[in-house]
Amino acid sequence: FLRFCPPARSYSFVTTPIFYVNAAPHIGHVYSVAMADALHRWNAMNDRKPAIFSTGTDEHGLKVQEAAAARGTEPGAFCTQVSQKFKSLFIDCDVAWTDYVRTTEKRHLKAVQHFWSKLADKGFLYKGSYEGWYIVSDEAFASNSQVKEVGGDDGKQIGRAV
Repeated sequence: FLRFCPPARSYSFVTTPIFYVNAAPHIGHVYSVAMADALHRWNAMNDRKPAIFSTGTDEHGLKVQEAAAARGTEPGAFCTQVSQKFKSLFIDCDVAWTDYVRTTEKRHLKAVQHFWSKLADKGFLYKGSYEGWYIVSDEAFASNSQVKEVGGDDGKQIGRAV
């Protein structure tokens, strides 16, 4: 995004979540991108400064891999198909993004590697260990207060989200 932002100028930057490509877009995606588009257009009309609007798709994760497998498609091809559905829908809705990002693009990988190295250089990254509950469907760790231990089919204790 820096190519849009000369260092000496201020700008407005609006972004949506990057949408998972594990399924086709739905009304919630349209709502998010429409709200961001309205804010972007408002900023562009009223601030008289460069306005950047970024949206796109997140093409990594277990859910994406499982969705591709369920459809008998290779993950890369699946991601391209679904990302294009998002892009086409946003075009049909006349969304005026300035940058559409796919997390599988080389430029995204390069930006993430740069950011990661800056964090490492400043000592913000470290090796450690963590033990806790993980909710696969949410792709998130959960605290003990968010999980109830129950007996599994095999008699082992497992966690269920509460």
